[in-house]
Amino acid sequence: MSSPQTPIITPLPCFIDNYMWHIATPEGDWVVDPGDANVVLAHQRTREKPLIGILITHHHLDHTAGIAALVEAFAMPVYGPNEVREGISHYVTSSQRWQLAGLGNVDIIDVAAHTRGHIAFYLADHGQLLCGDSLFSAGCGRLFEGTPADLARVMATISTLPSTTMIYPTHEYTAANIRFAQAVEPNNAALADYAEQVAQWRAADRPSLPTTLARELAINPFLRSHEASVVEAASAHAQRSLQSGEQTLATLRAWKDNF
Repeated sequence: MSSPQTPIITPLPCFIDNYMWHIATPEGDWVVDPGDANVVLAHQRTREKPLIGILITHHHLDHTAGIAALVEAFAMPVYGPNEVREGISHYVTSSQRWQLAGLGNVDIIDVAAHTRGHIAFYLADHGQLLCGDSLFSAGCGRLFEGTPADLARVMATISTLPSTTMIYPTHEYTAANIRFAQAVEPNNAALADYAEQVAQWRAADRPSLPTTLARELAINPFLRSHEASVVEAASAHAQRSLQSGEQTLATLRAWKDNF
């Protein structure tokens, strides 16, 4: 079930700052983390093709509340992790590869840190990562259930993907994340340029997402915990010498939580 045509992925805003991602393919449409069924249904009325599937990254209600109403409307499969107790027709686990209509080869990636069962869907034929709340532009998800060691593993895993990977986080947190990132790396020129671009986008009421892995490797402190500038900033904040990696990430996450 190859998928030569790259899916068209569009944000559907809901609640205060959530994005549900709508995926248009020649074989039909998909939606990622539908917290609000009404928004999806309204969008789908403008579409010629039906919804043919749902992808769920983790159990939080703002990512799952719309499942039941959408399945009632379209009678379609729902793929998601074991931590989601209701509404999943096909449970997926890390290291699996699924072939899904219109999406082609979809790799399931373990990104458990924000929650213990969080997964990401990597559309391997197209270089697109549907990462839920595991990674944001210039930031990452809070550790509600995981540990700094989990976060270190997740950041390392994401870093190994091709730098051209398009990344689709599910919250519009970019501007706030940039303010923190600039506190960590005030002399990061790429970050300064990105801050200007994001400010222009948001002033025009445009999404700051998706992003790219190449960009995030240059500006996201949580993907840069091995960089001397980030380790030094975290050490200064902690008032002790830190090692790169887990120690630095733990300090960055605690710092950001109270920023």
